[in-house]
Amino acid sequence: MTLYSRPRAARGNALMITLVALSVLMLLVGGAIQFTNRNREAATEKIRGDRISLCADAARRHLFSRLTLHGSPTESFEAFDVQLLDNPDNTARTSMQMAHYGAYVDPEDPLNSKANLTVKEVSMETLGESKSQVASVGNVFGPGSGSVGGRYYRAVVRCQEPSANPSIRGREFEIEFLFRYGF
Repeated sequence: MTLYSRPRAARGNALMITLVALSVLMLLVGGAIQFTNRNREAATEKIRGDRISLCADAARRHLFSRLTLHGSPTESFEAFDVQLLDNPDNTARTSMQMAHYGAYVDPEDPLNSKANLTVKEVSMETLGESKSQVASVGNVFGPGSGSVGGRYYRAVVRCQEPSANPSIRGREFEIEFLFRYGF
């Protein structure tokens, strides 16, 4: 009597190969999701940085628009603290201010605002003014006037975003610049 042994079918190998392939695919999908999430977070932070930078530029332009209202920047100029309408919640709005990093501006107290005034006159000698200075067409006040005229001022404006955590100060962006005002 001969016993014939039947060749065994390879059972279970297909199941193991499928499990390994699914595990590798799950790792790839998890990595892709994590990569996409990091890119989304980076894009969100870039947008926040661009927004606060543009807010500071808007604060600079707001300062220039106030020059016609208040005249000379150092004599009758008052500091400003303007809340932007960028969020329906009043406590989550970005503010434009005439201040340095970390300074507190109280628009209710004009004396404190005057003390923190960040527009200061700069002497023309320190800037090396001369009759043959270069000026754009927008800065020329009259034909044949050898000099542009006016006085130099140094100003500081900043924008500040609120933070979700009250113990941590929000993101700030400051611009310090020189400008010429007057004739």
